[in-house]
Amino acid sequence: MRAAVVVLIVAACSRPAPAPAPGSPEALAAYLKTVTPRDATGWILDQAGWDGIVVPPYRALWPEYKARFDASIAKVTAQLPHAGATRRHYAGDPKLSNAQTRLRWALPVQYPSVVADGIDTVFVWDGAGWRVLAGLDDILLDHVRALDPRCAELVARAGPAGHCSEVGWFVADTALRGDAGFARACQLARDACGNSGP
Repeated sequence: MRAAVVVLIVAACSRPAPAPAPGSPEALAAYLKTVTPRDATGWILDQAGWDGIVVPPYRALWPEYKARFDASIAKVTAQLPHAGATRRHYAGDPKLSNAQTRLRWALPVQYPSVVADGIDTVFVWDGAGWRVLAGLDDILLDHVRALDPRCAELVARAGPAGHCSEVGWFVADTALRGDAGFARACQLARDACGNSGP
């Protein structure tokens, strides 16, 4: 009897751990341990995937995202050796970089995106593999800069928490929509971000 119990315990302990759920922070952590820069070339979202993930004001940016992807992904792959802890990407996370914070604006509320410390982009699972929003933050800032360079400097200060980030979202939204409220949004950004940063 005792021998049978020992055999059962050994068998239970030798079972491999279950694979993490696809799209989870744990799955990304495991993936980043084996990924190569060559793999990263497949991280681009196609237009259908893009349209199914980003919120409407950002959908028209897909051609720019595609055109800049190679240059943008080169920056990301240079950061791969520094990949740290992975976690869900949510607004207000104090550990987010400013760019990761602004990329949250491009996604639906509670969309299950993932970030990794040390890699300054956002990962999304499209049902078939990991993709990244590499370069999208630069594209957003360029669109704001084309309308008002000083306003873009202020939006670049928008980070993980605070009134500057809340107003920064308003600037981004009005800029991408071509909304008449853009000038007002920039005035609010001067008040919220001009002296205090995020």
